Amino acid sequence: MYNLDEKIARRNTISLLSSSIPESLWNNNQDKVLDLKAELAEHHLFKHDIIQTLNQDSICLDTLKYIHLEYENSIVEIFTDALLMAQFQAKQLDKKNIFVRENVSSFLLGLNIADEFGFSFETNDGLTPLNSHFCLFKKVLGQLNISSEIDSNHAYTEESTDLRIYLEEAYDDYIKLLLLLAVAEQQVIAFSAPLKQAVENAGINTKDGYYYVHGTTSDITTVASDDYHENDLWLLITHSLHLHSVEDLRTYALEYCQLWIIFGIKC
Repeated sequence: MYNLDEKIARRNTISLLSSSIPESLWNNNQDKVLDLKAELAEHHLFKHDIIQTLNQDSICLDTLKYIHLEYENSIVEIFTDALLMAQFQAKQLDKKNIFVRENVSSFLLGLNIADEFGFSFETNDGLTPLNSHFCLFKKVLGQLNISSEIDSNHAYTEESTDLRIYLEEAYDDYIKLLLLLAVAEQQVIAFSAPLKQAVENAGINTKDGYYYVHGTTSDITTVASDDYHENDLWLLITHSLHLHSVEDLRTYALEYCQLWIIFGIKC
């Protein structure tokens, strides 16, 4: 959960970002970002039939296991890697002659990375790497009776692998990577609550662990902040949007959404 100091840190960083380029550029970029966000919000992905199916008590345990194994491959296993790559690739801003140095963008990404590594979720054992989101997801697999052997030997589908590769291939492109991560956060926000409900329907406790730290700050049953993370990514995109083709970025975002739709149909 974000404490007051982290809110101040975010506010200060956003102020530095917005003041590092002319106000007219920031406002113009912001308008274009808002248009793209509005278009994506209406995308069929976020109204996918699987959302209703997950919310209903109609998914068998084997299907739930399958979904989690595929989800692990498509996004969970590489999400932190992608954030770290975005932080590293912020150095590209220097080459674009944006006044603010990469450490400001890296700092904002660092807040999200710290959350991924579990710094915002302290248990009775205190802070521990075992509270990283990936480790918490692995714990869910165990609760679903998915052994490490089953996990290791699962043959991933083309659909989940396509999603993984699409994100991995953006690792060397700062703004494209930010964009795909923003879409991924939108996907997490849309699907975490239904997945949590499906897991609860299977008799698994979700009052802590992976589904306790995913969702939005408006959900008082979690300590999730994916809405903050998504907003951070869009702010970073706003910061350098004028250096990129908006239409190309729109295409990347829509292609990634479509891959998620195909993945959902397969599941």
